[in-house]
Parts: sequence; structure tokens; C-alpha cells
Amino acid sequence: ADRIKEPILIIHGAEDNNSGTFPMQSERFFSALKGHGATARLVLLPKESHGYMARESILHMLWEMNEWLNNYVKNK
Repeated sequence: ADRIKEPILIIHGAEDNNSGTFPMQSERFFSALKGHGATARLVLLPKESHGYMARESILHMLWEMNEWLNNYVKNK
């Protein structure tokens, strides 16, 4: 986390039951990034597992990605 200098967006299903990608890992990574002063955003999608299924979650994910790209890539 201390070597990441570029802005990072983390999107995760809040109920991810994949043993390799529990939500706690994203939360800890986000905390480590913020602790080192990185520009980071963590989005937890409620009631979603490893793959996002709800229309609202997919639309929210796309909105978050669009905003992130506009702020940190397009208008850099």
C-alpha cells in the first residue's frame, strides 16, 4: 500500500463469500492506503457476492467508475 501513488477505486460486494476475496481484505487495503495518504475510494455493494447481479449494483458500479475516470483520468 505504501508504494501505490496513483488514485485507486476499490469496488467490492459486501457479502462476497469467495475465500480469496472477503470484503475485510478490501477494507484493510483501503485503510492501509488512506494511512499512507493515498487517494482511494472504497465502495461496498450491499447484498452482493463475488459477482454483481442486481441492476442497481451494476448501475452504481458503472456510475462510480465513470466518476472516477472523469476525475482522475479525463480531467487529470
